[in-house]
Amino acid sequence: MVAVKKILRAIPTSLTQFENEINLLIKLKHHNIVRLIGYCYETQHLHTPYEGKSVFAWNTESLLCLEFLPNGSLDKYISDASSGLNWHTRYKVIEGISYGLQYLHEHSNEPIIHLDLKPANILLDGKMLPKITDFGLSRLFDQNQSICTASTGGTLGYMPPEFLRGIITPMWDIFSLGVIIMEVITGHRDYPHDIRKSAKGFITLELQKWRNKLQKEPGYTMVETDCQQIERCIQIGLICVNDERTKRPTMKKIINMLQGLESMDWYITNELSEP
Repeated sequence: MVAVKKILRAIPTSLTQFENEINLLIKLKHHNIVRLIGYCYETQHLHTPYEGKSVFAWNTESLLCLEFLPNGSLDKYISDASSGLNWHTRYKVIEGISYGLQYLHEHSNEPIIHLDLKPANILLDGKMLPKITDFGLSRLFDQNQSICTASTGGTLGYMPPEFLRGIITPMWDIFSLGVIIMEVITGHRDYPHDIRKSAKGFITLELQKWRNKLQKEPGYTMVETDCQQIERCIQIGLICVNDERTKRPTMKKIINMLQGLESMDWYITNELSEP
């Protein structure tokens, strides 16, 4: 089975995004990136009603055929600890998105900035493995320079503060990832971005919610281990949404922190301390 994405209007921006998405997806091969099966681009000269008259006009339809992912998008699964996905599934989602983003930033032939990372653009397969999709706004990135542009796109709430100045770097995606991590853990959409000002209290509150949930599972013996993992993920999410892009970690550091291979003490002491 395949999923079909249709470009609805033949306007210059949509066609540019269509071509951009094809060019990028053809290059990308990773189990956390949606796979392109094929595409179709067709233009017809049709007799069409327009302002009370019938005129001939060019009509273009563009289709992307992508691998079918039966569990749909992640935004349907954003719910708090009392319902929805268990912690191990949520962690698998966070880890998978992180691996996919690391591939885009660091392991593909040319670094790619996604620019519209959000739960709606994360698809889930039958085993809840996440795959990043929708590369219409994405850009190749020269590691030796940042991009300044008057046109950025993206989705409010997932875009970093520097979007107002049109500055694009890989740290744009890092901020978006931080928002997604926070939403996956807390189950709340559009969480307040000033939460970093009271990070310690926020972590304590969310951790207690999860502890209560885990302790209710009969015979479960991994409560403390899971709580340590949950706390680490919350801390990573908070670090990623730092307003100052130079203080956000790279994807390599994020993966190492997720796996407990890199100390977070410096970030916790300097970035998550109370004001």
